[in-house]
Amino acid sequence: MSTKTKKILVVEANLTIKDMLVSQLKQELGIDVSSATTMAEAKHLIENAPKSYFLAILDLHLADAPDGEIVDFMLSKGIPSIVLTSNNNEKIQHEVITKGVIELANKSNPSDIRYVIDSSRRLLENFTRKVLVVDDSEVARMLIVALLEKQNLKVYEAINGVQALKLLKIHKDISLVVTDYNMPKMDGMELIYNIRLEHSRDELAIIGISSTDNNIVSVNLLKSGANDFITRPFSHEEFYCRINQNIDSVVNYKKLKDASITDFLTGLYNRKYIFDAGTKLFNNALRDNIKLTTAMIDIDFFKRVNDVHGHHTGDLALKHISKLLSKELRDGDILARMGGEEFCVLCINLDTEHAAMVFERIRKSIQDTPLIVDNLTLPITVSIGYNPSLGESLDQMINAADSALYQAKETGRNKVVIAGQS
Repeated sequence: MSTKTKKILVVEANLTIKDMLVSQLKQELGIDVSSATTMAEAKHLIENAPKSYFLAILDLHLADAPDGEIVDFMLSKGIPSIVLTSNNNEKIQHEVITKGVIELANKSNPSDIRYVIDSSRRLLENFTRKVLVVDDSEVARMLIVALLEKQNLKVYEAINGVQALKLLKIHKDISLVVTDYNMPKMDGMELIYNIRLEHSRDELAIIGISSTDNNIVSVNLLKSGANDFITRPFSHEEFYCRINQNIDSVVNYKKLKDASITDFLTGLYNRKYIFDAGTKLFNNALRDNIKLTTAMIDIDFFKRVNDVHGHHTGDLALKHISKLLSKELRDGDILARMGGEEFCVLCINLDTEHAAMVFERIRKSIQDTPLIVDNLTLPITVSIGYNPSLGESLDQMINAADSALYQAKETGRNKVVIAGQS
């Protein structure tokens, strides 16, 4: 099931709460949401599309299912569920949670409704997140794997620290490691120490697990670099809380890091990143490990677009050009918005004889793909200056490309000029 086809089913007798949940889920998650007010209606929806729903949000007490029968039905269909109730005492909480639901929330509490929306978003985003479970006990490992998979996480397994380190080298986008303390070949403490040689606490979270309540174990694991620690036996709710908090911490750090190097409007890299990453590439080029080509690209008559059609259209034009440039460039090339209507490209191992062809293809693609806004078809062109010669510094190489861009502008625009061309 692709992200685009994922759906949520809301079954809630209170029409106000149902409509609010449906509206907010659609608006904030951008996915399709179906709804029902009775178990009979819900069954009909499930029978017509049994594999469409990745999550159900369920009222525990429906008119035709007053004792939580809807929960048993959804779980029997393999649909993860969040349960809503206005009577959240300890007995009900225990009975519902032991059924294996994702969450139990008090629908009379506005903050809990907010929590349901956030949990739904997390469950949707978890389809793209990866976790590594390390435990030599198959029974213990499979229990944790089952709990994590219920949260839609992609789970990898290792039976010891040695195997875990190999998997981390293969799957570099793992967000969380859940590791046992006592293991053969390499125990949890040694594993955590080795992981921290390559990954910071912010980039990769680690939760240590042990069957002992000895405080020294938890302290040693935390000192080794674990973000968190949990003692067996643990409740599923506690486990999920710790898992979610640690993954959220990694995700939020990545968002902050990405924001510092990303242009907010186009989603491209920004000026800071082009110089940070470009300096490393330039040093590699100095050692003859790679060939580096710099290019500067500028939208022609962009001020006229803003003045005539408004800044909103100007923003759409910048996004339009960004998408076209990203499509035409290779995955290994670095594209950044330098500011205003100007873009910078660092091309790696682009043959000099092919460079003119590549940038001419980009120029023509933009010329042949006008921006369409409502009933307006707006032709857009760009001028390009590029520099295939290694200079004394990255800054000098970019300036040379910028001078070539200036020449393209001065000699008619909508053209490609190579640096040093008279």
